[in-house]
Amino acid sequence: RASQLVRGDEMADLSGSDFTGADLRTADLRDADLRNARLLGADLRDTDLGRADLLGADLRNADIRGADLSGTLYLTQSQVGATHGDQRTRIPTALRRSLHWTG
Repeated sequence: RASQLVRGDEMADLSGSDFTGADLRTADLRDADLRNARLLGADLRDTDLGRADLLGADLRNADIRGADLSGTLYLTQSQVGATHGDQRTRIPTALRRSLHWTG
């Protein structure tokens, strides 16, 4: 897969995992394969998701305040719009910050 070539061999395969409501603030999600993962209401505050593959991940109501998603793969505008971020949240330059985010 293209995302695997970008990330290299060192990746956590968490595709399809259910992290609904989970506290993932201390998890190392850099380079993680989170394709089709359920992250509904997950606490991702201040998390570095560098080069994580988010294709099809369900981020509804996920708390991404202060998180760095700037290097993620396949993050979409609709995924960003479904989250709760703030002025510290970093997203890819091709995407827009949500109007409902704080700060």
